[in-house]
Amino acid sequence: MLRPIHPLFHLLSERFQPDGFGEIIIGSLLVGYATLEMGLTFTLGQGLLFLLVIFFATLIYTAIKLAVASIAFWIKFAQSYLYMTYQMSTFTKYPMGIYPKAIRFMLSFLLPFAFTGYYPGAYFLGKESFMNGVVLTIVVSLVAIVLAYQVWCQGLKQYESSGS
Repeated sequence: MLRPIHPLFHLLSERFQPDGFGEIIIGSLLVGYATLEMGLTFTLGQGLLFLLVIFFATLIYTAIKLAVASIAFWIKFAQSYLYMTYQMSTFTKYPMGIYPKAIRFMLSFLLPFAFTGYYPGAYFLGKESFMNGVVLTIVVSLVAIVLAYQVWCQGLKQYESSGS
């Protein structure tokens, strides 16, 4: 809190995790392989749009993690809540249409994991509209990151140093 940089920037930049590069490489290889196997073709514009959607989907994951982790300001131990929240993301590996409306709403707007993979993926496969696959992904990510930042700021006001 006494350093001359914003506490959130300090927290986010504190640790560099090189294992993330492995995940990016494997994920890229899997997407490339699936694209070839399915016979999909992308224009340069669609490729750039795909990268844009990946950025905003990543922003959604960041927002969810920030908001849930910020609960630690009040309850001091948020790991179990983070784990539970991230387990909910596995529901979005399946088509949203198989779930009741309440669960679809939760996975789309309360914990918007559906916009990290399902809706954008369905758009690129021709199963969803541009509005649902791209535009709403961008809008939901921006709303999510703003709300998460507000939760972080409220939590920061509650911060109590350990006093070591």
